[in-house]
Amino acid sequence: MQAGSVTREFSKGFFVMHEPFFFLHIPRTAGTTLNSILKNAFPPEAILSIYNKNDYETNRCQSLEFLKSITLIIGHLLLENTNPPKFYGMPVRVFTFLREPVARLASEYDFLRSWEANHLYSFLNKNNVSFKEYIRSQERCLFYRGKNFMTRCISGRNFMDDPYPEESLEYAKETLEKNFTFFGIQERFFESLVMLGDILGISNILHEKRNALKEEARTCLDEEDITLARQMNAADIELYKFALELFDKRIAALGPAFRARIKKLAILNEQYQKVSQLLMQRTEYAEQGQILLPKDGTW
Repeated sequence: MQAGSVTREFSKGFFVMHEPFFFLHIPRTAGTTLNSILKNAFPPEAILSIYNKNDYETNRCQSLEFLKSITLIIGHLLLENTNPPKFYGMPVRVFTFLREPVARLASEYDFLRSWEANHLYSFLNKNNVSFKEYIRSQERCLFYRGKNFMTRCISGRNFMDDPYPEESLEYAKETLEKNFTFFGIQERFFESLVMLGDILGISNILHEKRNALKEEARTCLDEEDITLARQMNAADIELYKFALELFDKRIAALGPAFRARIKKLAILNEQYQKVSQLLMQRTEYAEQGQILLPKDGTW
């Protein structure tokens, strides 16, 4: 099945347009790895990718004709509306991935401090911003990052720095369960990926892990760090717990055949990664003049 071929149509005035898929990419939830799979599955002209400043400027306004050609929207983007989900004023079918909140925060903090190309690299390093400061910061560039970021993204609501915004949390739970087409769990990536592949109509979901942190870039959190992160992200922790329970129910409903598919994917993907690593090594050797490649570029 061609990716996106299951797209449903809806009537809007005098024209008919499709509902594109919308990947709500919450940072440090295996989104870069997932994007590599999506970009291989969908035609480039059917993908609207908005990640950097140039992307934002280019796509600030888009024509109806352009939007009608898009099947998948990806980026660090927020929805205009969550009930029903909309972007550019049109309905979209949203999917996202969640991760244990403290682990996600720690990974985000370490990644932003170690990736020189990101806009916060200089600020975090020049000011020697600690993990605690990153979470508590009232700076405009950091204010929303360390305080229930997943709940903010999924609910679409701004609740300042309340560690447990009950109304927004309940709305986020309802949105995740009823309004989103799919959600996955980063720590259970294979199960999530197989489920998502079925929804998107993607058959090839073999992949390499992308954007993983190197061990030397990881911060060792102490008990005070963890306690503060949990206090400031109480809503995210509750949302993640809710998502895990719902995810388990959905997995159980798929039965033994689904579990067999997971085992098969794990075996095939391990082999795929070994071959990919071997090809990468041979390419590096070739670039260093250590081996000769055939003129046609084949192995």
